[in-house]
Order: sequence, then C-alpha cells, then structure tokens
Amino acid sequence: MMDPLEECAQIALSECLNLGRQEQLLVVCDPPCAEIGDAFWRVGSAMCREAVMVRISPRKQNGNEPPLPVGEWFGQFDVAVMPTSRSLSHTQARRKACEGGTRIATLPGITPDVFVRTLRADWKNLGSLTRKLSGQLSAASSVRITTRAGTDLSFGTGGRQAKADDGRLIYKGAFGNLPAGETYMAPLEGTTEGTLVVDGSFPLTGLLQTPLIIKIRKGKAVDIADHPCKAELEQLFKKYGPFARNIAEFGVGTLDSARITGNTLEDEKVKGTCHIALGDNASMGGKVRVQVHLDGILREPTVWLDDKVWMRDGSME
Repeated sequence: MMDPLEECAQIALSECLNLGRQEQLLVVCDPPCAEIGDAFWRVGSAMCREAVMVRISPRKQNGNEPPLPVGEWFGQFDVAVMPTSRSLSHTQARRKACEGGTRIATLPGITPDVFVRTLRADWKNLGSLTRKLSGQLSAASSVRITTRAGTDLSFGTGGRQAKADDGRLIYKGAFGNLPAGETYMAPLEGTTEGTLVVDGSFPLTGLLQTPLIIKIRKGKAVDIADHPCKAELEQLFKKYGPFARNIAEFGVGTLDSARITGNTLEDEKVKGTCHIALGDNASMGGKVRVQVHLDGILREPTVWLDDKVWMRDGSME
C-alpha cells in the first residue's frame, strides 16, 4: 500500500499538474514542510525525466521573496511544487516563472493532516462549482459582505475577472494553491469601505479567540481595534509601508473537506466562508506589489453581488 503522503503527492502531480514523462520537476520546501517535500520528490522522480528538490530557510512572512539564486531556478523547470511554511505565491520569482511557462502549485503552511484530508477531493465536481462561482463573481460590478460578527464591507470590482482556483494546473504558466477550492478577485484599489471583522482565523494568530476588527477607508486598513495581534500587524504596516494596508483580495471557499483549523491554506478554502486579504494583489490582477499578503477568514458571510444576495450566512442562494 502506498504511503498516504506519496498517494496525495501522486494525485497532485498527475490529476492537478499533469506531470509528463519527459518533463522536469522542481520541489521547493523548507524544514517545517520537508516531509511533504520529500514525498513529492520521491513520487515525482518516478513520474518524470528529472526531479530536483531544494530546501530553503523559512521566509519571515507570506510573500517574502525566495533566496537567490533559488528564485531564478523556478523558471528553469516545466513544473514546480512549493510546500513551504510561508507562502511563495505572491512573489516576483513565482510570477516571473509562470509568465515564462512554468506550471506552479504552492502549498503554504501545508501539514500532513491537511495534505491527506484535502487532496483526496472530487476535483471534477469542485472544479465545476468553482468555475461557476467565478463566472458569477466576474459579472458583478460591486460586492458587499456582511457577517453576524460585524463585518460590513463594500467594494467595486472595476470589471476585473475573478479567478477559479480549481486544481486544474495543466496549461502553460498555470498557477494555484493545493489544496485548491476558491474563487477570488482583487477589489479595485481605493474602493473598499467599511468595517472588517475577522472571526475565523488570521495568519499572525491562527484560530481567533477574539475577533480582529479593522476599519477600512478608501481601500486601506486605517485603524485596528485592540487585539493580541495589533502590535505585530502595525509593525508589518510600518515595515512594508502603506501598500501593506491595501485591501488585496476577496475570496470564497468551495472545498467540502476543508475546515477552519488556523491554517490559512486550508481555512480560505472552507466552503461557506469568505476571506479578505491585506497587501499584495499583483498575483490576481491588481496593481499593488508588496512583500506581504495576509488573509483573514470570515465565518458564515452574507454576500451581495450588485445588490442581489449571492450567499446568505455561508450558503449559496
């Protein structure tokens, strides 16, 4: 019987990335995710022409660039998988490699438990649902989100298209998370207004015991209520500048097997949740490039698209 990690690595490489016999695979991992990185390398070595694994030191924050020359290597391979404790998704190195044609799956914060539980998804049905919701979100010109916890946010889309993170990374330059399971978009810069109450999880704290309340004005976080992570969040704003305050992303989860555990990679995919991110949005069609991207998970949201209810208390209308 195949090891569960190897089984799920094979699902990722075959069903999601369609790794070919004549292709070359790069595995980038760091020590906290080395067990999964090793599984990818072992399985990949038997599936393709050449598999190479590189271990890097953990980045300090999601969105920090990989070390040189590792980032330059991304674009030298047909396929790359990146199980790392901090996200490499919103980095220039990843974007440049995809622009050059490399198919990339990032797995930020992945754990063996999450890997085994979520990679055995029904990718066909998940893909159909995710693409359907992506089309509906793309057709909207304005979005409003409310929750019982107190969120009341609205933004304009500026005609931007939502992206379907559906696990189908089979075309040249494709990029997505694994596990997949969300549709997301970059709100038009400067348009988001209202109050954000994060009541699920947040990268600086994991699962939230106390909601994180942030006032949003003209597309930026302008005030943070007293909270255990307030000082650290304000320090990040100071370190990375005003772009770190940008409302970068609105996303909706579509993965049935995911649950809120404090692991952002999984939490943002939970069906019936949505998430709002701060920082970099260049990976999703926005104009802000900054070395930080922080997703806040909202439980049981109600969402309006152009004044019509689309989701009510976490259930699609």
